[in-house]
Amino acid sequence: MTFPAALVIAAGVAGLAGVATPAQTSVERNSGIYVSAEDYASGRIEDGGACASGAYKVELHDVLNKPFIDVTRGKEKKRYAKSALFGLRLCDGHDYRFAANRLYRILETGGLYMYGVERPATQGKGFKLVRSYYFSAGATGEVLPLTLENLHRAYGTNHRFIDSLDRVTGQDLAEYDTFHQQFKVSRLLVESTTQDR
Repeated sequence: MTFPAALVIAAGVAGLAGVATPAQTSVERNSGIYVSAEDYASGRIEDGGACASGAYKVELHDVLNKPFIDVTRGKEKKRYAKSALFGLRLCDGHDYRFAANRLYRILETGGLYMYGVERPATQGKGFKLVRSYYFSAGATGEVLPLTLENLHRAYGTNHRFIDSLDRVTGQDLAEYDTFHQQFKVSRLLVESTTQDR
């Protein structure tokens, strides 16, 4: 069964409830683009605007998988190639990264960046949203599905991390540690790089 592309995009962007991530705290939300990973790290939004304003709009064009986005402010419209941008902040208050013209919600940052996407999957006569997790080694690393094999490949020289991963093979790699307020796989990476273990 296939799903309308708009449904897939809406599910992917609107989903991921229940994951503890930093939310935008101000009542007035702003949207805009991050040209580079450095812009994202410093919180510098380009070509942004107030979400409450009807004069500002970001069109992702994910329905037809177009390689660009359009930013409209009043009567002015600018087009950006997705491949030339790191990502963007949408009016839902969350930040996203572009990789291979696809949009990934940023869930956690640090040495290991965690991303999430929700997509519909068939369930009986309807569908349910299935959450998929991805990661990258740092802000500019390749976005890969969160699997043991990919983690081994990306962090193969960090033997402490690999040894820790080998001990949790049966556990869910995307499990969130509410006590430490980070994904467990991220905590394992942090622990593998500290000297006082």
